[in-house]
Amino acid sequence: MKHHAAYGLTMEEIDAVVVEDSKPMQTILRSILLSFKVARVRVFDSVDDALEACLAEPPNVILTDWRMTPTTGFQFLRLVRHRHMEPLCYVPILFITAHGTRNLVDKALRAGAHHVLVKPVSPSTLFKRLQWLVNDDRPMILEHSGFYNIYGIHKAMNEQAEKLQSLDGARLHHRIAIQKRNKVEDAVEVALDEDQAAEEQAADGGDEVIFKETPSAAVKHIRNTEFATIKDVKLH
Repeated sequence: MKHHAAYGLTMEEIDAVVVEDSKPMQTILRSILLSFKVARVRVFDSVDDALEACLAEPPNVILTDWRMTPTTGFQFLRLVRHRHMEPLCYVPILFITAHGTRNLVDKALRAGAHHVLVKPVSPSTLFKRLQWLVNDDRPMILEHSGFYNIYGIHKAMNEQAEKLQSLDGARLHHRIAIQKRNKVEDAVEVALDEDQAAEEQAADGGDEVIFKETPSAAVKHIRNTEFATIKDVKLH
């Protein structure tokens, strides 16, 4: 097992490659990286140009967009991580994308990316991610597929997915419980209004009115249903 190519370096020792098909974004990322006083910044418009240069002179870190043509950032990651690309296979890759969905992040990290940043990226965020990267001591391992990956990444992603699934389930249960409670409260209010209207109508007609201190059987049933629903919410 071997550490990634940026592990243990200072910011001033980093040789960075940027792969981005947007000229304005190229300028922004280059300026940000140079403000960190990194040793070198190389910028490329396409994966093909970047791959050729990286094979000749492997960098310490690669920052790449996700959606590019004709070769995408994800395809670039898979090419770099293949065992026949050594020593380029040990270079950490950070994705910078405008489409940071949960599925995209999961796919990128499981394939060997070290981090995913969402555009627009602030200098402070990128600086913190690079600082985290040079201290990330997770080794790179060769999987049976022939691709290098980060040690323990699949286990970590599976645990995170389980937590998110549990959280989503809890949120859904909470929303359903709230909806049921609101329906019960509305039903109680309607039943009470009907009881009051009946009493007022009887009073207007001159009939003797016996005001009950206890609610009607219908109201009792609705209130009992409300109590059971609220109790169920607390138990869960």
